[in-house]
Amino acid sequence: MELMVINFIKKYFFLLLAILIIIGGYIFLTVVGKEYTFVRSDFKADSGVTDVYIDEDSIGSAEVVDWYFTEDGISVVLRSVSTGRLYLVIQTEEYSGLDVLYVHSNGVITNNRYFGDCTGSEILIFAILVYFLLLAAYFIHTCRKLIKTNLYSYDNVLYLGLVIFSVFFAVSMIPSLYNNDGISGALYRAMGSTQTFVLFTLPVVILVTISVTISNIKLIRREGRTWKNMLAFLLGLCIGIGAILPYIIGNLFQRSTVIDVHYEKGIGRFVEMFVENMVSSIVTYLECILLGTIINGIMTAVHIPKFDKDYILILGCQVRKNGKLTKLLQSRANRAVVFAKLQKDATGKDIIFVPSGGKGSDETISEGEAIKRYLMKFGIKEDHIIAETESRNTEENFKYSIAKIREHHGSDDFKIAFATNNYHVFRSGMLAEQLGIKAEGIGSRTKSYFWINAFVREFIATIYKEKRTHLKVTAILFLINLASIVMTYISEAVLA
Repeated sequence: MELMVINFIKKYFFLLLAILIIIGGYIFLTVVGKEYTFVRSDFKADSGVTDVYIDEDSIGSAEVVDWYFTEDGISVVLRSVSTGRLYLVIQTEEYSGLDVLYVHSNGVITNNRYFGDCTGSEILIFAILVYFLLLAAYFIHTCRKLIKTNLYSYDNVLYLGLVIFSVFFAVSMIPSLYNNDGISGALYRAMGSTQTFVLFTLPVVILVTISVTISNIKLIRREGRTWKNMLAFLLGLCIGIGAILPYIIGNLFQRSTVIDVHYEKGIGRFVEMFVENMVSSIVTYLECILLGTIINGIMTAVHIPKFDKDYILILGCQVRKNGKLTKLLQSRANRAVVFAKLQKDATGKDIIFVPSGGKGSDETISEGEAIKRYLMKFGIKEDHIIAETESRNTEENFKYSIAKIREHHGSDDFKIAFATNNYHVFRSGMLAEQLGIKAEGIGSRTKSYFWINAFVREFIATIYKEKRTHLKVTAILFLINLASIVMTYISEAVLA
């Protein structure tokens, strides 16, 4: 029983911690929030204040315990009496100032907004800030652990993206500690953090869009004009449009005659906020996933497998019409040969080459056989090569090659590596992992103008393959944004 409780706490620690912060925060504010010191900076000691009182039109009531002047202005100490809206009047010889405060059912006094500043609110905001820093630390720890365990898990990308955003989110919350705008203000910043992230990354997005455009121009000149060769430019364009889309939407709402967004308590203003925040959330999520993919892609591309491999699988791609390897496929085969030599020099252990790939309708020879002939020109003996010549894609490369390796080895007790181009290592390793195949990848160099577009193609393919995960995250973002907007609407339009 004790072990079950410990495992439950470990599994749901951050959910339990969030519930604890909410409950603990409510109790804490109830204890300390019945008194509130209101500060008005435009009333100085020489402003001629004659009286401070609660207007008789107030719905609720509070006691003015004391009022005095400081360097910041006039400070008024209030103690709650009954629930409702308060109108605090600061009377001078010439005019009077009126401010709105609220007394909640638990006696807590808030300023300006229903969930505005109150005594102790900065402590609660600090607790939320620490919570997200702990969450970021957990994501970092989990990500490092996952990378050591399995470099090719898509969870690495998700956790890297979460690390990037959770750190940014925590930093964006810091101003709420000093601005005295309470829970409502912190909620505004939380909702606006995605827009801030998009704005913050806009210069990077512009530079990336320009660089991929130049890269695509080079690629199109050398490889021809096809939609596949324009993927990097299209992705950069989409991210660039996404970065400014919230502001375009905001401008359209401001000019709209169908929905009124100018009435402070009208539902139109909150609809506009929801749409802008939702778009920003999706763009931010995609940017974080792209950054996570780039970081993990680089790590897998430069990774050198352990020198204990029995077989090295060379993933095929299209060969020339004359049966010779393309530069792309040559680089894969060369990388496999280099790794075999490094392993031989380091440990004395030989490796069996497994070139993989079938014959396409426009090919005169199978990719596996073409790679085999290329390897033999390097002096690789034929009995050190097992050609797989039936596969049509990367998934079949792995499946059919593993079947041949099992047949050759006589058991499952073998260790393998695979060679492909640097942009293709991560998705190939992820695919192998999903097939239950433990394999380490090595990446060969690719020309920069080709690498960028190819990496984008891999990114889009990976996004599509994991579409269910991304749809789940989008649904969670929708619910979070909806809950935040509903809470804000209740605070500022209903309860206020």
